Amino acid sequence: MGRMKWMLAVAAICFLVAGCTKANDENGQTGDVSQVPATEEPNNAGTTDSKTSYPDASNSKGETDSPTSETTVEDEQKQMALDMLNGLAERAEEGKVYQPDQGFIIGKTTRKDVYNAIGEPEEKNQGYEHYHGSMGNPSVAFKYNGDGVLQEARYFGTNVERQTNLGGITEEDLTAQLGRPDDIRKIEATGEKNIRYHVGEFELQFIIGDNGKPDHVNLKKWQG
Repeated sequence: MGRMKWMLAVAAICFLVAGCTKANDENGQTGDVSQVPATEEPNNAGTTDSKTSYPDASNSKGETDSPTSETTVEDEQKQMALDMLNGLAERAEEGKVYQPDQGFIIGKTTRKDVYNAIGEPEEKNQGYEHYHGSMGNPSVAFKYNGDGVLQEARYFGTNVERQTNLGGITEEDLTAQLGRPDDIRKIEATGEKNIRYHVGEFELQFIIGDNGKPDHVNLKKWQG
């Protein structure tokens, strides 16, 4: 009977040892899962964050900072037209023909001087001798008095890229750049408008067409 009790006690001890070992294995496994390095997931997240926090700077700048090509071209063309206008008015104060820039002066240059410099005109019409523009050169016409001295110069501007020349000028531009005109007259024969500026001893006449842009500009002695 004593032997039986001893065997039962041994069996109970073995059962308890086995239960403790199984519990330790589960706790160990759970412990292993909890011991996965904390840096593994944050590292992956950090990689993702680094990709999204550095966008393509060149594309972004190109889309937001740079003006459109169309706007840039229009601004450049407008500035060229204004430069032409101011240059024309500045030279007119001394009676100098804007283009061709050969030193022609109203009241001084002779027909012979003009012919020697740029040749004879392509066309003569109503007292004006016309030189037709080409390859970016403007069309002009000259009128002489009875002694063959230059009396009037007409500047028609260019036909190619006209928006960089007379085609880029409006009546508002005339006022902004040259001030208020001395006189505005209507040309009954054509319905055009003649806007006159007194510059020095001379006058600039801007002949405005139906489109509100100068068709041509006349330089001559001030008529009062």
